[in-house]
Amino acid sequence: MYEKNGTGCGNPFKDMTFQVLDLSSNGFNVTKTRLFFRAIQGTPIAHLTFSGHMGKGFLHDNLADPDESTFEDLANSTVDVFDLSNNFIFFLKKAVFSGLKVVRIIDVSHNKINQINRNAFDGLQGHLQMLNLSSNLLGEVHSYTFANLTKLRILDLSNNHIGALGYKAFSGLPHLGALFLRGNSLRDLGSPALLPNLQYLFLNDNKLKFLHGIADLGLSSIHLDLSDNRLTNLEDVYDIVNHFKHLRYFVYGGNFIKWCQPILDDAIPYNNSLLVLDLHDSSLQMIWEQGKCLDLFNSLNNLLGIILSFNSLTSLPRGIFRGLSSIEEMDLSSNALTFLEVDVFPLSLKSLVLSNNFLASPDPMTFQSLATLSLEGNHFHCDCHLESFLQWLDATNVTLSPAETHRCGFPAALRDLPLANYTAVVEPCEVDDDEAVQYLKFVLFIASALLVITVTLSGIVYARLRGQIFILYKKMAGRVLEGPKAAPPVEELQYDAFVCFSNNDYVWVEAALLKKLDDQFSEENIFHCCFEARDFLPGEDHLSNIRSAVWGSRKTLCIISKEFLKDGWCLEAFSVAQSRMLEELTDILILLVVGKVAHYQLMKYNAIRNLIQKREYLVWPEDPQDLDWFYERLITQLLKDSKTKKIEAEDKRPDIRPQDDVELKEIRL
Repeated sequence: MYEKNGTGCGNPFKDMTFQVLDLSSNGFNVTKTRLFFRAIQGTPIAHLTFSGHMGKGFLHDNLADPDESTFEDLANSTVDVFDLSNNFIFFLKKAVFSGLKVVRIIDVSHNKINQINRNAFDGLQGHLQMLNLSSNLLGEVHSYTFANLTKLRILDLSNNHIGALGYKAFSGLPHLGALFLRGNSLRDLGSPALLPNLQYLFLNDNKLKFLHGIADLGLSSIHLDLSDNRLTNLEDVYDIVNHFKHLRYFVYGGNFIKWCQPILDDAIPYNNSLLVLDLHDSSLQMIWEQGKCLDLFNSLNNLLGIILSFNSLTSLPRGIFRGLSSIEEMDLSSNALTFLEVDVFPLSLKSLVLSNNFLASPDPMTFQSLATLSLEGNHFHCDCHLESFLQWLDATNVTLSPAETHRCGFPAALRDLPLANYTAVVEPCEVDDDEAVQYLKFVLFIASALLVITVTLSGIVYARLRGQIFILYKKMAGRVLEGPKAAPPVEELQYDAFVCFSNNDYVWVEAALLKKLDDQFSEENIFHCCFEARDFLPGEDHLSNIRSAVWGSRKTLCIISKEFLKDGWCLEAFSVAQSRMLEELTDILILLVVGKVAHYQLMKYNAIRNLIQKREYLVWPEDPQDLDWFYERLITQLLKDSKTKKIEAEDKRPDIRPQDDVELKEIRL
């Protein structure tokens, strides 16, 4: 019919206008196609479909691919959509579509296209908005491949064999809004051209191991699909959400996740734009078991939907969803969940998919905020403990998965029995002692905990506050029990106490003892003390002064320091006091050890050794908070007037052995 010039029979579509004209499977080759379009030139066709056998494919070199002249006679047909899918075109030649003066959409998917001429799309500048090259045999994209398609909005290169993007690939596409690269063989993104207006980027089902260069392609994206690649670090999620400020839909599932090591700079900002996150099959159970990336959702406060299916989750970490304050839909299907805490889901959640898990006896309180719930494919444990859940199923207003999908999984005798049938035969649990035992265990636990806390706090209080406690006790006891302060016994002796100490220790003794005991230092003190520096008579024999002081005092207080042990007169006074004690059988001798005088050093002196082996002696406290208690003991000793049970004869003159000179420890007054 159209063997020569295609005009012999005239235009078969004269005076006709087509919204859609489908010329598929007509058997036209390139030559006949050109002649046919020449015959119908000028016929308005909005949508032209031309599928069949056009093109040489791989094996038919005797056939031709369309060229610049093939479609030139469609120039006046105002074709808006041109569908050349499902042909055998192998090579897009120079300006092959230049005859389509106003075309907006060209579909050459499902061909055999392996090569694209540098100028293949000449003539389409300024009007082509969508180009579909999916399901072809393209292996690479160069910087010139789509150059100057300045109005192109959508470019579909899905399901090709693209393994590399050339330097500055996709140049000349300033208004590109959607780029489909799914189903290719990309291992990396190279250094593509900047696409400032790209909003939809599909890179799923490739072989990507790294995301270097993705910022050039999709930094302004609102939809990003990176699923089913070979990415291994969940840190990518932090990085993408942090840097893609306009991102709303992010699909990342199906990668080979092995670890999660986010860097500090990739912290997800609060109040970001993300609305939907897909992390299906992302090894979250392994990651969360290691305690890693538990803060993944903390800043996703605007998220509305999340997909976490196929993650082998056996449990949900406590508080894992606390940041999802706006979440409405959640998919946890095809995991291994056996138990859910009551408060695990945010109150904003409305739709929940829990199909194909291992929930045996769910708590109805877990689902209190939901509007829809899918539980199909779970293995419910049909016993009396399921009664509350069955009652909830009958009474709830929540839209549930079909009732026939809710079946018993255990015990074996009830396997595959619909829950609706089991509801009629379920019996309440027998009352046993388990609750009482649990209550008793709880009470014992509380009691044990309180006991441990009390003992611990008591030890801490005693160690830190015993001084203040003693002062408070003395004040209360003084008011309630003891009455006015006791005075020393009235006797005919001149002094209440002879304070015997080395002159080298005078400053310390005055500050630590005399100001607390002697009535001449303070009117509040009740003792009239005698000590060498003030009360010994000058010119009198020193030994006579000592004897007068010992025999003229009710008590003798020896301040034993290293200086005392080196002072012969001090040891002589000790012997005189010991002699009086033996003679009167009265306990008049009080020993106070001060400074760093070890017990073994006291044992070197016979007289002192014999005494301290039989009687208690006082030691100056190391902790300042024990001073009040010490003074109380000392005053009690000074006031006491008791007979000794038995005092063995002792040497009047103990051995005096020189000791090392060590200064007394400074006290805190």
